Amino acid sequence: MDIESAITWYRDSQFDAADMQRATGLSERSQRELLKLGILQAVPQLRTATRLFDARMLKRAALIYPLNKHGGFSLQLSGKMIYANSIIESLLFSTIDPWLVYNRTGAKQRAEQEWHWLTSNESLTTKPSDYYVAVINGHYVVAGWIDNLVAYGHLTDDKTDIVVYRGAVWDELIQPSGDISEWSDSELHPRSALTGNSRNFKSRNATEAEREAFRQALDSPISKFSVNASLTLRMAMRRLLRFGGAAL
Repeated sequence: MDIESAITWYRDSQFDAADMQRATGLSERSQRELLKLGILQAVPQLRTATRLFDARMLKRAALIYPLNKHGGFSLQLSGKMIYANSIIESLLFSTIDPWLVYNRTGAKQRAEQEWHWLTSNESLTTKPSDYYVAVINGHYVVAGWIDNLVAYGHLTDDKTDIVVYRGAVWDELIQPSGDISEWSDSELHPRSALTGNSRNFKSRNATEAEREAFRQALDSPISKFSVNASLTLRMAMRRLLRFGGAAL
């Protein structure tokens, strides 16, 4: 498939289970489990039709995979950690997008750089602008740039759920208002939102003592598991479109 055809195919945003596995590493079994949990949503269609996912679901799955596979977090917890971070699901998903980069106007140098990362045969490497999601000391859930990580929640004691911090996530995440139905490209739109129990987020206000404890943990972490979300998405897009000789 040539580049023009691949980009047109991507624009249609309908990927089957094999496409999903090639791009993200998630097995069909894990895909089905994420559907049952309400972390992923399939493209609406006839029950007898092949199950398809759109680009947002594929990108969400791409970041769930390393958290689950290498971090040991459950599929549900991994999905909730990704979904709770608005920068990942809005800015990052929009920035690392083959169709948008291919057609982007303005910020020409940046767009050309992103297109080069996507299509080049060069090995992908980390960039200063890469965005990360991490768990510090098995407790704090943080995200941001390598020198500016911000806590937006913490794991429960049994490591099965995330408690998000008010003021660090969108208010809509904690208490959906039902007034976003027209935000067709938003992660909070019903077609993109988590469903069922997965959509319920516990929340609290972080105390000053907790903020200080986090700062100390970030300065001198006992343990740190991190995923370079930007690099992961670039690799997933390469594998999806079979650009640059990408392989799992």
